[in-house]
Amino acid sequence: MFEFEEIVERAGIPLSHVCYKGKTMTQDTSVVICHAGTGTHVLSAGNLYRLIAEGQQTNDRFSLMEVILEPGQGAPYHIHTREDEAFFVLEGEVTFYMEDHETVGLKESFVSCPPGSVRGFRNNTNKQARMLIFYSSAGVEEMTLKDGEIVEPGFKISDMDAGRDIQCPQLAEEYGIQELKKPLPEYIV
Repeated sequence: MFEFEEIVERAGIPLSHVCYKGKTMTQDTSVVICHAGTGTHVLSAGNLYRLIAEGQQTNDRFSLMEVILEPGQGAPYHIHTREDEAFFVLEGEVTFYMEDHETVGLKESFVSCPPGSVRGFRNNTNKQARMLIFYSSAGVEEMTLKDGEIVEPGFKISDMDAGRDIQCPQLAEEYGIQELKKPLPEYIV
């Protein structure tokens, strides 16, 4: 039996262009491999997401997304009732708003929010920020796909048509997410 990498190589596909879900040779464990730049790229709520690991690939145990936040972009105050949501800042800085305080996440900062906790976040700088968002269990990525638009890898928000409406997605009850009426603090750069 061939190893996955050998099969892909024989097909003439660079490994850097492949996301893979499969079984290891020695265990009955799902393995998900997603190389740099691969995955499903989605524009939703004015944010650019890259779905790295989706529930259909992880048996709904978790999902992982990368998000690029332009200045002023983020997510309003909301509550996840079903899953943990965790953030890891890769580049730039992101302000995280909890019910009674806020904190600025710099590069390599980690924030974890259990179900039922109030949170929101925004890029309050004049530079782009990039972070990973991890959900356990999966499902939120489905909402991002439903509310968003699939775009080509390399798409930049600056490529959008002028005047295009950038709204927050409808955070549907079917995904166990409640958007709160309270606005995030005023955005000033």
